[in-house]
Amino acid sequence: MQVSKYLFLLLIPLLFATSCKKTIVKETVYDEVIYQLDTLPVYSSNLEKNREKSDIQFISILYADLFGKAIAGNITGELSELKLSFGDKVILNQMVVSAFINDPDIKIPDNQQMRNDPEKFVTDIYRKFYLRNPTAYEKYYLVKLINEDPGLTAEHFYTAFALSNEYSFY
Repeated sequence: MQVSKYLFLLLIPLLFATSCKKTIVKETVYDEVIYQLDTLPVYSSNLEKNREKSDIQFISILYADLFGKAIAGNITGELSELKLSFGDKVILNQMVVSAFINDPDIKIPDNQQMRNDPEKFVTDIYRKFYLRNPTAYEKYYLVKLINEDPGLTAEHFYTAFALSNEYSFY
């Protein structure tokens, strides 16, 4: 009887020590999953873009978007100096975009391509400049604009997209 009493007293703390264990569940949240398919981020809307491009980023990305290649270092340096010396950044951006658009080496679809498939043109320009697909209304409106206004050119669209507020952010 005495032995069973001591055995019982030893078992009670042992039961408590082994029976109450807190299970810890660790939850891992991945907010930027990269599948190695493409290195460009694709935004679902312009609301996700909250960081403004620096002057060098703007010039370099614009050049790559318009010419399909990286900008030479000497051109970046010259344009950066010009941006530092010029007071109104908006007017200077317009001048840089205009100079790039008028360059004969630019890679812009011709107007016939734009008119033959305006939906593809609108989708492609949104992906190129905004890294996102157009909303249904954006696509509808721009396709309608292309179809109704024969004076619009691809250069007009490229200029407008390059000078837009959304293009200035990533």
